Amino acid sequence: MRASKSGQDQQQNVTATGRPMGVRPRKIYRAPSARPLAAALWLGATGLLAWMLIAGQTTAAMTAAPWLVFVSWIVYILQWRPCLRVNGSGFEIVNGLRDHRIPFETVDDVEVRQSVVVRAGGRKYVSWGAPGTPGAAASGYQNGGDLRNLPLNVLPDNQRLSQPVAVGGRDEIAKAWQDARALGFPSPEASVISKWNRPTIAIGILAVLWAVTATLL
Repeated sequence: MRASKSGQDQQQNVTATGRPMGVRPRKIYRAPSARPLAAALWLGATGLLAWMLIAGQTTAAMTAAPWLVFVSWIVYILQWRPCLRVNGSGFEIVNGLRDHRIPFETVDDVEVRQSVVVRAGGRKYVSWGAPGTPGAAASGYQNGGDLRNLPLNVLPDNQRLSQPVAVGGRDEIAKAWQDARALGFPSPEASVISKWNRPTIAIGILAVLWAVTATLL
């Protein structure tokens, strides 16, 4: 009876796909300013093109249009697209033109500093879009401006102990791997899958060809 109950408990702790339960659901992490900045640049490019058309500068607008499209594509791959996805089975690093699917089983270490670095299979994978290092205010220091230049050992005890502990996205990224490791990996045979994003590359090539053709003509 005890063995049967133990088997039932183990079965309840495993999902239908064979993954252990308790691992965090799929979540996307990116720098807070990335997409607003991209949207602002696209709005500016659209406004510039519209202004030239309204002003009657049709030739100038036709010459500038392909270059504005090319710049918008660069903004897309550098600001809009990059992110770090975490689900119950591993990390997915989405960079400008290349994506990396990294199962938890293959991860050797996760470094969360100025950028998020995942070491797996003897290689290093850097996420372009993971959240940046928070400032003093974002870290929970209510008087960050006053305490910025003071070393920790000269701060009053009440200043050191009263600061709230902030747990942000960067902490959650490392904790997702730690939780998965604590629960046990289902298979040690997984491997990292890296691939180029072909549609994005194709659009970039077309934008370059259009811009060069418009300039030559």
